[in-house]
Amino acid sequence: MSAREPDHRRICTHNHTYTMAYTAAPLCILTQNCRGLNTLEKRSHLLRELKNKEVMIALLQETHLKLTDTHRLKDRHYPANCHSTHPTSRKAGISLYQGHGIAENLHIHHNLCPERKTGDVFTQEHSPTGNIFTEGTLIIGGDFNALLDPLIDPLTGHSSISQIAIRAIRKTLRDLRLVDTWRTLHLTDRDYTHYSAIHRRYSRIDYILIQQEGLQRLQSAEILPTPCSDHSTVYICLDSPLFRPTRTAWRLNESLLSDPEVKTQLIEHLNNYFTENDTEDVSKVTLWEAHKSVLWGHFIRIASHKKKEAQQHMMELTDQITKLETQHKWTQLEEQYRSLLEARRQLAELVARKHHRATQRSKAFFFYIHANKSRRLLARMIQKPTDQSTSACTANNQGHPHTIPGGEWPTHFARITNDCIIPHQRRPTLNTPN
Repeated sequence: MSAREPDHRRICTHNHTYTMAYTAAPLCILTQNCRGLNTLEKRSHLLRELKNKEVMIALLQETHLKLTDTHRLKDRHYPANCHSTHPTSRKAGISLYQGHGIAENLHIHHNLCPERKTGDVFTQEHSPTGNIFTEGTLIIGGDFNALLDPLIDPLTGHSSISQIAIRAIRKTLRDLRLVDTWRTLHLTDRDYTHYSAIHRRYSRIDYILIQQEGLQRLQSAEILPTPCSDHSTVYICLDSPLFRPTRTAWRLNESLLSDPEVKTQLIEHLNNYFTENDTEDVSKVTLWEAHKSVLWGHFIRIASHKKKEAQQHMMELTDQITKLETQHKWTQLEEQYRSLLEARRQLAELVARKHHRATQRSKAFFFYIHANKSRRLLARMIQKPTDQSTSACTANNQGHPHTIPGGEWPTHFARITNDCIIPHQRRPTLNTPN
């Protein structure tokens, strides 16, 4: 079977056997500087982009999350993930995602940051030299904050790192037989992954390195624009024996039901359907069951059309951002930079609107599943009113608070209790302490 030929596998579930088509999938690796993932829109956009690009290993930097907030980055498509955060504040932070079905022996080192003076890549206890990686493939990626080639990686042609540090970095990478994946496929091209607005200079400081033995598996290496960050994304694909399904399940887009134009078209479509098919030859049961399929096809047609329009608009904005970035790398004009920021803002608004609908859908599904169960959902709903109606302390006539039972509180409680009228029973009394 060739690499592109689909594979049909038989799957058995609950005594039912069906056939699902699978296609060969490459091993996609991505490194991205996120510039903070504290908002729901950014996290949803990131996970959706990872899924759309079919990323199996994601190396994320600058997540800006506390240790207690890393659970917000969990996703069912990436069950294996690890995080490193600042112990007390939202500074820096890196995360590594790994998808399902990776059966290869890979060694991942994330966010390599050499010393700017000495060029030391690894500390003595974490050095991967020796016989540690005799099996498998070593991959290193992330924001290095260093230039591997000071002549072509920066736009200015020089680096602020000393030549001694650069030689030390190259020696370490040469000892580990590591090569730059993007430079391997783009020997004479010049592209950059970071723009410093303060210094007004471009440089390529984000890398994905792989051992020389794995270069024969390298299919592609790209530098992609990232609208929410000042760093671009580095994205590579390797040959891999992975397979994934070719078909996905369709789901109704509930936002169509709130569109007046769609509702008008739907009513007209239903009227035409019942007018044309409500005949003596067709039974009422068949007529009613068939109209569901007609509605299904109508919604699929409208949703596909709107999805294509939104994707086309997003692609136009992405192409515009790529074009403006390329022009600004060579011209350094302030007007082009403002246009670039405006295009990024429009794309971020479009993405935020898209993920807001996805968030509303997930909340609606949660209420649909748990609304009739008096569990955590009910406890959360009554927690806020209970906190507002709870008396933390009492005060006497002079306005002095009493936080513990004492003073006038027992006397007041005894007076209220003794004044209660309980018919056919003896009136209770309460003796207050002296």
